[in-house]
Amino acid sequence: MRKQNPNPSRRRLLRMGVAGIVAIPAAPLIFAPVAANDRVSEDDPEAQALHYRHDAADVDHEAYEEGQTCANCLLYTDPDASDWGPCEAFGGRHVAVAGWCNAWVPRS
Repeated sequence: MRKQNPNPSRRRLLRMGVAGIVAIPAAPLIFAPVAANDRVSEDDPEAQALHYRHDAADVDHEAYEEGQTCANCLLYTDPDASDWGPCEAFGGRHVAVAGWCNAWVPRS
């Protein structure tokens, strides 16, 4: 029977591979804060699909009702923000506090 002498560099490579595979699910958590600081533009295709406007006073949509703004929407995750804050409808990207889109849900 032949004795095998394990190659330390191969073992190191395998460990790094396993560590890389384990780290893949954590990647969104690492890079999400960078993406969350992006402000949604009214020209963004996703914003246009949801009829998003930075100022609710400029909204001309049948679903809009007076007083609805991002600040009082359930999808707006930082109701204490003063100008811009994260919105779940846009994947955590920032929208204007005074804005509106047709994904608006009343905050209870």
